[in-house]
Amino acid sequence: MASHPLSRFAACLALAATLGGCVLAPAPADQPQTAAVEAIALPPPPKRALTVGIYSCADTTGQRRPSGQPQELSTALPMDCTPYMVDAVRSLAPGYLSLVERQHVDELLRERQIATLALASVATPPGTGQPAQGQPPPGRRLATLRVAEVLLIGQVVAYDRETTQAGAGFALGGVGATGNYVTDIFTFSIRAVAVQTGDVLGQTTVTKSITSLKLGTHTSQIWPTTVMEAELGGAANEPVGLALGLSVRSALTTLVQRGIKDGWWHG
Repeated sequence: MASHPLSRFAACLALAATLGGCVLAPAPADQPQTAAVEAIALPPPPKRALTVGIYSCADTTGQRRPSGQPQELSTALPMDCTPYMVDAVRSLAPGYLSLVERQHVDELLRERQIATLALASVATPPGTGQPAQGQPPPGRRLATLRVAEVLLIGQVVAYDRETTQAGAGFALGGVGATGNYVTDIFTFSIRAVAVQTGDVLGQTTVTKSITSLKLGTHTSQIWPTTVMEAELGGAANEPVGLALGLSVRSALTTLVQRGIKDGWWHG
């Protein structure tokens, strides 16, 4: 006598649960991977590298990540994009830019003050007027901090949700599939400001899309005494951090190209 289909299905689930319980430790995780970034062609570098500083780079849109919860605590984009700008500057070939620290300049100045006090308070034995053995001579000073010639100011100025959306579904004989495609677009802007005069030397604005794809399948089987339904689906979202990093790098490279062409990025 043939067994009931539902009984076979339950037996398969029980077997899978039994085999899963025999696993003592999870499989080792894959090693983190670094996305390859293609080099962007630039004109020949100027006579010397231009000294630039980056104070901050922020997301000014205030967009929140959709979570389906009453409160959306996570932002759609990183609130601080300064690391992406620093990485973009460092990714350029030598000879174009020389980057100085400005985001944490307060901490830098505090450490230099501590170092100056340490150098000024050299232990001197009484009556000798000479520094103790192994101590640096008094009056030694730190080198002066380099002054930036140009400030790079970047910010995310717009985030547009669901600029493109498409959905589809199909079912035949109790088996069907659905799909949903959504595209968001954000806009990043970067400008160069001359420290000496305050003039806005140049500005570049780029847009980047973020794509999300959701697919699902379902099946329904009807027997004389019971009904079985099963669903399987998944989603893929483009990494926001990678998209922001690429847009920052593209905007900075375009700014350098225009600066060299217009003559103000002479170095």
